[in-house]
Amino acid sequence: YYEKVTSTSWPAEYKPIEILQCHGETVFVPAGWPHLVLNLELTVAVTHNYASEWGPFERMCEDVVEEEPEFAVRWYAGLKKNGRDDLASCLPYTKKDC
Repeated sequence: YYEKVTSTSWPAEYKPIEILQCHGETVFVPAGWPHLVLNLELTVAVTHNYASEWGPFERMCEDVVEEEPEFAVRWYAGLKKNGRDDLASCLPYTKKDC
């Protein structure tokens, strides 16, 4: 994929932003930004993926339903059980599904 998006045939308006992260630096990737990491040497990475009801929650729900359908059903049941009907409403389930 990296070779494809950095090739001369890739449209200029969609060229990736490339950075070289040095020792001790932090990189912030905004929510929803597709990204790729290439390690140039042995590396330890610490990541934190954050999902909140104030972020792009609906899009995240759609992704979970599509990519992890069994987990999505359990997640929906957990949200309902804990009184988070406001969040559970973004998942396409009804009580009979769970």
